[in-house]
Amino acid sequence: MSSERETGVGTDVELVPIAELVLKGSPRSTGEDAEHARSLAELDSEAELPPIVVQRGTNRVIDGIHRVRAARLRGEWAIRARYFDGDDAGAFVLAVESNVRHGLPLSLADRKSAARRILREHPGWSNRAVASVVGLSPKTVGALREQHGAQVTEVRIGRDGRVRPVSAASGRERAREILLRDPTSSLRTVSAAAGVSPGTVRSVRMQLTGQATAVVPEQRAGEQRATAQRVTAQRAAEQRAASPKQNPDPRRARGPAPRPAGPDRTSAMLRALRSDPSLRFNESGRLLLSVLAVAAMDANTRERLVGDLPDHCVDFVAELAEASGQAWQELARRLAERRSATADPN
Repeated sequence: MSSERETGVGTDVELVPIAELVLKGSPRSTGEDAEHARSLAELDSEAELPPIVVQRGTNRVIDGIHRVRAARLRGEWAIRARYFDGDDAGAFVLAVESNVRHGLPLSLADRKSAARRILREHPGWSNRAVASVVGLSPKTVGALREQHGAQVTEVRIGRDGRVRPVSAASGRERAREILLRDPTSSLRTVSAAAGVSPGTVRSVRMQLTGQATAVVPEQRAGEQRATAQRVTAQRAAEQRAASPKQNPDPRRARGPAPRPAGPDRTSAMLRALRSDPSLRFNESGRLLLSVLAVAAMDANTRERLVGDLPDHCVDFVAELAEASGQAWQELARRLAERRSATADPN
């Protein structure tokens, strides 16, 4: 999670007028350090300052406020910048992570304050995931979680994007239910579904195997039927909640043709994906989030892109846009196949 792998930060560097930048929302409670800004301005004044990071749409500076101050002291009218495509919660995480890793470090009080806010906005993140962002120990983050009554979740998402149960007992119970439904399931399959290690699944399987001689067949059959009924009822409820007016058949509910998304729904889905560490913390996920930003482009942005495009670029961009559309159609087809395969138990 180093600053070189920031989720949603583009690689293109643009020259942005300083007058258009917003210097608010810093995780630094004491504000900017004037002496630090002067030092940056005087340090090799002929050299360009490193690019700052700016949130697209708001022009708020996420990383590099002192560099902006230094550029002003030098009398410059613009500064190099890269754009971050994400919501305010993601921008705050990136701002904290950047200020912990380089530049003028955040104070201990600021890092604790940042941890509390991240715990409120991302209650599903593990203590280690939050600690890696704010530069505190997992133990300290855990204490902050308890002190300030952060929302309790059954599972948490770690730095690697994997979902793990907060309670080992709940994970073992999920593994037990899966093995009762299908004793032939592999260790890795059950491990991924229950959020526990393969070793834990092996232990649960051994316990169930040992119980088989002590439990009469009628009892075990009854237990399996009860578990299957609970799972079926839960799935039916989830399907009704997701598609209350559609056919409750699971294969139709999860068919290959998802309903078209309007602008509001598209933005909401994109925000949800950007806040998911299982995408944020791996290379494929970060690439996907970057290209999905195009889907959230509104009509005004599209018109501006068309209007501002130089005439000599129109043919090339039109051809690339058409090729991109074909690529997205193929991706949609492959995802539809995966949806169908997941919906069909056979």
